[in-house]
Amino acid sequence: MKQNKSAYSPIRKHPVMLISLFMLLFAAIVLFHKWGNNDAISTTINTAPPIAKQGTLDGSGLITSQAESIALDGEWEFYWRQLLEPIHFQSAYPPVSELVQLPAPWTTYSDSHGSFLPSEGYATYRLRVLLPKEVNEAAHTLALYPKSIASAYRIWINGQLVGGNGSVGSDRISETPKSYPEIVYFQPRTGWNEIIIQVSNFSQRNAGIWQRMELGTADTISWGRILHVSAQSGIVGIFGVMSLYYAFVFWNRKQETSALLYSLLCMSVGVRTVVLGESTALYLLPGLPWEWAVKAEYISVAMTALLLILFINREYPAEAVRHSSVLAGIILPGCMSLFLFMPAHVYTYMLTPFTWGVLFPSLLYTLYIYLRSAINRSKGALTSMIGFLFFMAFALNDMLFYTVHLPTEDMLSIGLLVFLLTQAYNLSSRFSRALYESEQLSLQLKESNQRLEQVVEERTRSLRKTNEELQEANKKMSDSELFRTRLLSNISHELSTPITSIKGFAKALRDGIITTDAPKYVNRIYTRSLMLERMIHDLIDLTKLETHQVQFKMQDVYVIPFMLELFLKYETDVHAQGIQYVIDMPEKSGLLEPKDEDWIVQLDPIRLEQVVSNLISNALRFTSPAGIIHVQLRLAETPDTEQGWLAYICVKDTGVGIPPKWQERIFDRFEQARLPSVQDEHKGSGLGLSICKEIIHYHHGDIGVTSEPGLGSEFCFRLPAWKGRVSPNDKP
Repeated sequence: MKQNKSAYSPIRKHPVMLISLFMLLFAAIVLFHKWGNNDAISTTINTAPPIAKQGTLDGSGLITSQAESIALDGEWEFYWRQLLEPIHFQSAYPPVSELVQLPAPWTTYSDSHGSFLPSEGYATYRLRVLLPKEVNEAAHTLALYPKSIASAYRIWINGQLVGGNGSVGSDRISETPKSYPEIVYFQPRTGWNEIIIQVSNFSQRNAGIWQRMELGTADTISWGRILHVSAQSGIVGIFGVMSLYYAFVFWNRKQETSALLYSLLCMSVGVRTVVLGESTALYLLPGLPWEWAVKAEYISVAMTALLLILFINREYPAEAVRHSSVLAGIILPGCMSLFLFMPAHVYTYMLTPFTWGVLFPSLLYTLYIYLRSAINRSKGALTSMIGFLFFMAFALNDMLFYTVHLPTEDMLSIGLLVFLLTQAYNLSSRFSRALYESEQLSLQLKESNQRLEQVVEERTRSLRKTNEELQEANKKMSDSELFRTRLLSNISHELSTPITSIKGFAKALRDGIITTDAPKYVNRIYTRSLMLERMIHDLIDLTKLETHQVQFKMQDVYVIPFMLELFLKYETDVHAQGIQYVIDMPEKSGLLEPKDEDWIVQLDPIRLEQVVSNLISNALRFTSPAGIIHVQLRLAETPDTEQGWLAYICVKDTGVGIPPKWQERIFDRFEQARLPSVQDEHKGSGLGLSICKEIIHYHHGDIGVTSEPGLGSEFCFRLPAWKGRVSPNDKP
């Protein structure tokens, strides 16, 4: 079935779009779950959650068909600088209270003079809750879940001390800070249930009940706490596994600095996650000092910002701002030193300038680098930028939450998880590509080694053959030296013979020795001069051919018309000597104009005519009248050439023939068959066939002779040919 391309192309072309939509859906579900639970946590169906008013919360009208929890938000009684117990509210003159809105730190409250309360101090909170009649009759155990109360507290419910964290005191010496989420269980009573909470803070910036509390059945609260701790532990476990994995990557591949930075980044985020939110570290390790948990929180945040800047500068060096790593390496470690060596009641007050003066610029810088890399279309930049946008949204939520500007919860771990997953995807993709390329390179190397072995073997054979050829060439060089000596002697002899004759005849005529038949001797002088001139020209031509100084003008030529034209050029000269002159061509012989497709040979027309002319001239010299000169062209198919065909051109005569011992030597320079019946005027320079051999060699062909003394000779040469058409520009 043919697929609908329009339905699949957006997904194939934009996989990042799918990732973005998935992340957006994931974030929406998380935020809906967080804020939905915070804004509408109740035991009701189609009923608005109750809100505390005037220090009381009337929940008698709740429908309890579902075991859920309610948030104890609203107006609570507040007693500043008073640590009150239940007995103080049973006297005839109970203390006078103020009404404050929870959840909120008491630094947002003002005194009678209109001034905001300081963070250091102590106070008592009180709320009375009226529960449904069904809850009172069933007498089920209920639970109170205070998430974060700074920095030490004690809780009384219905006159009984049911829980707390640390030691509440009226000054820094008497207080022992300790604050992490803890479930408080109690038995409800009929009518109004009283909740009294003593709180002191001399240890940090936040103060009082600044996060909401939940009230519900023991099972509901316990399972919710377990689920929250499990979810946080799962996230921490993911960070731990990712950190360990990329630490091993760096261990095995030291040049992957990005893997080390990413491993430390995951570890830093994991440390922050485990000490915040549900405070899993304090839940699992109750003996862990509160001060060190806070230090771990602040130091891990600064470390995360530092590692994030170093990581992104390492990943995108082209887009990184110069000296940004150095600047971050000075400011953020300085902040970490401050958090490490100073007490919490000092550095926690620096949270706001640290958040907006250090962390927020770090986020903006990272976003800037991702935007530049995405614009430059760096690999993986768009995915990373989308993940970072989610991280930045959750980071801004936490900044506003911890600076008491947004009543949500700590959710940075979720944003970091999404962001780090995108980074893990990019790093994994890069490692996968590197592994794939490594495998391909290994395969190519293996193939190259195999080819190299073959090449070495071939080169070895070639070197062995070359060595043999060099030895043979060395022998030929020795022979060549002897040949050159003989050649000089031959040249001297061949040139001196006609010169001597010319000098002798001329001297005899000058001195009057020859008086009769003078024209005959003058003619001999003229003949010897022509012979000497021809020999000199032939020597020059042969030397140029042998030293590659001749430029050949090769072109594609229809061979049949070309040979017919050459044949006709010499027809008159041959008939003038009384010799028959015939030609034998293929089927198309006799056609001076080629058809659309004919046999083609690549040649230099002038040089090839020189060869044919030389062969016909030799045939004329050694063929007596009434003899025959036969020119033949035939075509034969062969697998030995790229074109697949060979053109054989032969000149056959019925002359004196050539003895067998001379047939291999006549193509060498100055070699002429010694024939007693041949007159001196028929002798040549002994260079013509050598020239023909060199010309045919330039045409990628060869030339040879077959002959029998007294019956004539046949000189043949062959050239590569094919069937086709010739461009008009190539026609001779």
